[in-house]
Amino acid sequence: MAVETLSPDAARQAWTDWKWQQRNAVRTSRQLKSHFPNCEQRMLDIIDRHNRTKRFQATPYFLSLVETDPHTGNPLADDPLWKQVVPIDTDETGDGEDPYTYDGKTENWELPSEMVTPIAQHKYDNRVIVRYANVCHAYCQFCYEALRTLDRDSTKVSFDRGHWQATLDFLRANPQVEEMILSGGEPLMHSNDQIDQVLTEARAARPDLIVRLHTRSLTFNPYRIDSGLVSVLARHDVTAVGLHITHPRELSPDFDDAIRRLHGAVPILFANVPLLGGVNDDTATMRELCMGLYRRGVHAGYLYHFMPHSPEASAFRVPVSRGVEIVRALKRHISNPAVPEYVLPHATGKYTVPLIDSPDAYPRHAVDANGVRVLRAVNWQQEPIEYPDPEIV
Repeated sequence: MAVETLSPDAARQAWTDWKWQQRNAVRTSRQLKSHFPNCEQRMLDIIDRHNRTKRFQATPYFLSLVETDPHTGNPLADDPLWKQVVPIDTDETGDGEDPYTYDGKTENWELPSEMVTPIAQHKYDNRVIVRYANVCHAYCQFCYEALRTLDRDSTKVSFDRGHWQATLDFLRANPQVEEMILSGGEPLMHSNDQIDQVLTEARAARPDLIVRLHTRSLTFNPYRIDSGLVSVLARHDVTAVGLHITHPRELSPDFDDAIRRLHGAVPILFANVPLLGGVNDDTATMRELCMGLYRRGVHAGYLYHFMPHSPEASAFRVPVSRGVEIVRALKRHISNPAVPEYVLPHATGKYTVPLIDSPDAYPRHAVDANGVRVLRAVNWQQEPIEYPDPEIV
């Protein structure tokens, strides 16, 4: 039932039900046309082509944040929120000529040697990422885990009881692993009862385990942070929640309500912010976002450079120097807990970009075997890495 046909009280009750938001998410060109009646046919055709191989989805809540043309009611093409979820016309991007763009097969982050079980990744010494879901509230078209989330024909293994039991066995046998990170996809696509069961079993296996959870629900569906979930997180002593967020317009009153509920259950809230061209790649926007998070008691966390082998590189990639410029402009000019650590995420870890401007500082530019300008540095294991940083006109 459409929320518009309900009484005001019933409409508000439906709108703030996270499951209603998911049931009524826009996934097809027809549904988009229903939401934006004047949507151009070209956009509908792009979505139809995209949906043959990848997912498009946005909740009514998120679409309500998108800025629209006052005459047509259509989303503005350059709106920083709309740009994150709408597919672009890949026939016009020229991405196929870039050896570091998305090819539907190259792993960005999960190396086979790191997968200690089909759903558990052990990249860093003292923590394990558990891939608790392969689906999301809505789909970021730049997702670095696109092989898991965006691809309709994903070969990524889904969470099941057998894989989970194997993960618990690994945690029991490896006391040097101090932290478990529930990630995905979107871990909060599971019900409160399911999350409660998983955390109960993790606590039984390792009472000393630090538990962290990563989510983008506060941007796409903040009503997911309901009283039942808050009780589960508090009961199992979840230490930290990482919030994926990109733009200050995502800091809505409903976002604020969700933050207040989380603060009552979880000691540490921090942000993971992707650096995206045309979305947040300027100092003013990043300042507003970081200080907005700080006002709400959220630590700035990481500013992630756009990962190689991610979709829609032509739309979102910016030079590494842009990130340095932004963070340098924030450092000491705003409160230090509001300044994110600028990192280049790559297959073997994260590289923190130095803010000093010196010819002797890492990273250094070179040209790789594909003729692409790259940054050369060393990772956390003191191994050499090359990170694509093509010159952008």
